[in-house]
Amino acid sequence: MRRSRVGGMALVMIMTLGGCGALRRPGPVPDFSRDAEIRAGVEARLASVPALSGRTLRVTVRDGAVSLFGLVHGLGELRCALATAGLVDGVRTVIDQLTLEPGPREVPCPSVAPRSTSP
Repeated sequence: MRRSRVGGMALVMIMTLGGCGALRRPGPVPDFSRDAEIRAGVEARLASVPALSGRTLRVTVRDGAVSLFGLVHGLGELRCALATAGLVDGVRTVIDQLTLEPGPREVPCPSVAPRSTSP
C-alpha cells in the first residue's frame, strides 16, 4: 500500500511539473546587448524627420522590441513615427504607446510611402 501511494504521488508530481512547463525546453535567450545601440539609432532617426520636430518622443527597447511613448498630432505623425522607428537595424517590432491628438492625416515623411488616391 505504501509503495503504490509513493508511486501515485510521484506520478502526480510529474504530471504537475509537465503541465507547468518545467519539463519543457526553454525558449531562446533574450539578447539585450544591442538595445542601447538600437535606442540611440531610433532616437536619431526620429529627430531627423522634420514632420516630428518639436515632438518629445520617449523610446524604450527590450530585446529589439521598440516602444514609443509621447504625444503626436494626427494619424500622419503617428504612422511616420512608427514607420521611422521600424527602419532602424536590429528592430524586431515597434509597440505603439503614443497618445494621439487631432491633427493631419498625412504629413511629409520619408519613411512612409504616400497613399494613392483612386478615383
